[in-house]
Amino acid sequence: MGMALYLLMYFLLTDIIHFLNRFFHYLPSAINARFRKIQVISGYIMVLCLVVYGYYQFNHPEIVEQNIHIAKKAGDYKHLKIVGISDLHLGVEIDKKRLEQYVRLINAQHPDLIIIVGDLVDNNALPLEKERMWETFNELQAPVYYCLGNHEYLSGIDASMRFLRKTNLHLLIDTTVVINNSIQIIGRDDMRGMRNHKRKSLKELVMNTDRALPLFLLDHEPFHLDEAEKNGIDLQFSGHTHHGQIFPGNLMTDRMYELSYGYKQKGNTHYYVSSGLGLWGPPLRIGTLSEIVVFNIEFN
Repeated sequence: MGMALYLLMYFLLTDIIHFLNRFFHYLPSAINARFRKIQVISGYIMVLCLVVYGYYQFNHPEIVEQNIHIAKKAGDYKHLKIVGISDLHLGVEIDKKRLEQYVRLINAQHPDLIIIVGDLVDNNALPLEKERMWETFNELQAPVYYCLGNHEYLSGIDASMRFLRKTNLHLLIDTTVVINNSIQIIGRDDMRGMRNHKRKSLKELVMNTDRALPLFLLDHEPFHLDEAEKNGIDLQFSGHTHHGQIFPGNLMTDRMYELSYGYKQKGNTHYYVSSGLGLWGPPLRIGTLSEIVVFNIEFN
């Protein structure tokens, strides 16, 4: 899929160059005479190099650190290290061996908490069951809080839920958890799932929270960012976009979302949209990152 996309782009561009040469005659005659041969050979070499680079990028996820200051007291916490990941898309392509690599990378950060914002399952929960991937999840060395993504529904919500119940993940579906009477985490149901008509509004979810304590929001899809600011959220963590995964997809997601990747602050609300640790489709990262986000959060 990745090679086909880039070959299409390359041949389209070079065909335009060749067509315009009929009118403007800017190509040397030696190149013009052998244009098709040069076009095909150079095209496959360039695209092959690009795909090798993209595969390397996917196989070497980056640790991205984000420092955040929240002007609230958080019980005994003066600072908190949270690892955030999204869009693992576990299945056939991203198997147990790769998940074990991810777990080692996450544990190596020595986080206080781990948050995951959906799309843990790719297209079917069966490979996760067959490889007993819940055993690998249970090797994570910090409490894990998780909200659903759209792929949990696309792959079959019942099968996804059966798998998730075998893990030690704390699944939050339109619910709030208070940790050590110090911080609060809200996990939203996915907006495009079959539960869509039952999804609570953010206003409902914050109604019974303590506004004096830091309030974190896990929401798979980064739509309607203003809602978090209006409802007093201190940090919203989202995924879903993959930041387009391969160029020029990132240009498209940048137009589709107010924030398709990275950090932003609006008022007192901090936002981070991750490009994801796993991916969908071709195992390539071109112009984007596979990432583990480390939040270094300071309170006062």
